[in-house]
Amino acid sequence: MYNVKNDERWVVGVTMEFVLRWGNLGANSANDTNTEVPHEWQSIDEASLVPQAMQTTRVPGSRLRPVADSLESVGFVSKGDRKLFDHSAQEEYFDKIVERYMRFCAQHKDNLDAALTSLPTSASNDVTSNPAAAQHATKSRPAEGSGPPPSAELSTLLLSLRKLREAVLATAATTPVIFSQRVHIFSIRLSIRAQHPPSYFPSLRHTLDRLHSKSHPLADCEVKEIVSYMILDYACRQCDMVSAFELRARARKEFGFQSPTIDDVLNALMHDNWVMFWRVHKTVNSYIRAVMNWAVGRVRRQALKAVGSAYLNVDINWILGGCTGDEENWTWEKLVEVEKLGWQREGDKIIIRRPKPRPQPNK
Repeated sequence: MYNVKNDERWVVGVTMEFVLRWGNLGANSANDTNTEVPHEWQSIDEASLVPQAMQTTRVPGSRLRPVADSLESVGFVSKGDRKLFDHSAQEEYFDKIVERYMRFCAQHKDNLDAALTSLPTSASNDVTSNPAAAQHATKSRPAEGSGPPPSAELSTLLLSLRKLREAVLATAATTPVIFSQRVHIFSIRLSIRAQHPPSYFPSLRHTLDRLHSKSHPLADCEVKEIVSYMILDYACRQCDMVSAFELRARARKEFGFQSPTIDDVLNALMHDNWVMFWRVHKTVNSYIRAVMNWAVGRVRRQALKAVGSAYLNVDINWILGGCTGDEENWTWEKLVEVEKLGWQREGDKIIIRRPKPRPQPNK
């Protein structure tokens, strides 16, 4: 059974012995060149002096403070915090974010997509109020496990990236542009996977309009990547096809942008071609797919509307595969619940409407 008092006595005893024996080592080293720290003390980690059960949370009745989160201990520059005004502090903080994200991916490697889309749904567009974005109904929830839920860790990562972006913008005169580009591109990719537009869309515009310059140009592949995300966000999330086509035309002129994938998506959305949309959706990488997911519900409803107006009955597998684009994760019952369908099922057939009986001719 865990005994708080015993652990406290152990921590205090070890700490006091360390201070008494080696606290003045630095002051005396100039006079005593033979003084050496014993081997067993050299390998001691400060965090290991606190029991693991007390590192992450406060134990009831304990006088020891829990170890503060290194990411959450930093505040927002817009609220007066100055911890990230130094460039070396910015680099160290960014390394911690990247390390934390890699740990997050490793922890949820069995169901990473669900973990990355686990933010709760809310109407807030502010990343500081537990960032959330409306998700399509087909996503699955990650399995419950020990430790913090993935939504809490993801929220911490997004908040930390915003703190870093604010600091980079506030110190733009002294912060290297290359570092600022690295921060924004990493933030864009993570926020897109998390499907949180307030985090990625402003960064997309700032990176393309301000950080990409003749003196500090981005790599061609990065320019193409950013332009692709912006075009798809206009078309799939904002339903602004005019802005999407305008940006594609400007990118072709200024950056020589060419992407058959983006062309296919725009054509599919303009002509309600759900077959082409699902085909592209299955072949693109996870970042492009995450932005396309904003249009999944719209395309699915358009497909069901077209099928309902053209057929009397259809095969159930054709409906699930052709209209949803994801036959493995959809069932007929789930589709009826999500789209409020009034069609009837008879075995493997879906009866959309029954033909009216013909009137009998008068004899």
